[in-house]
Amino acid sequence: MKKKIIKVNEDVSYMVSTEFTTDLGLFQVKARVYSMKELCSEGRHNVTDIELDFLVNNKPCAYRGFKELYEKLYGENSFNEFCEELKIDFEEAYFKHTPYK
Repeated sequence: MKKKIIKVNEDVSYMVSTEFTTDLGLFQVKARVYSMKELCSEGRHNVTDIELDFLVNNKPCAYRGFKELYEKLYGENSFNEFCEELKIDFEEAYFKHTPYK
């Protein structure tokens, strides 16, 4: 007896890595926005992670060193709030510029 095999579903996904930069005067920030574009009937698309790198005079800084300097200038725990605001801004820029809408 021949078995009948039925294809039920296929989910094809694409990981996308997009780089952005912004100049904030005293320093610059580079961001890598990682997202996933799923080719399915719902057309789901979401940002999975955002990595930030900090530069002073366009030279990369150690993350811990920049965090320490930022908190000395703007107060304890200010760096985490600053990073969250940056991530929101970069995510908005990503969705504004991405071809995957």
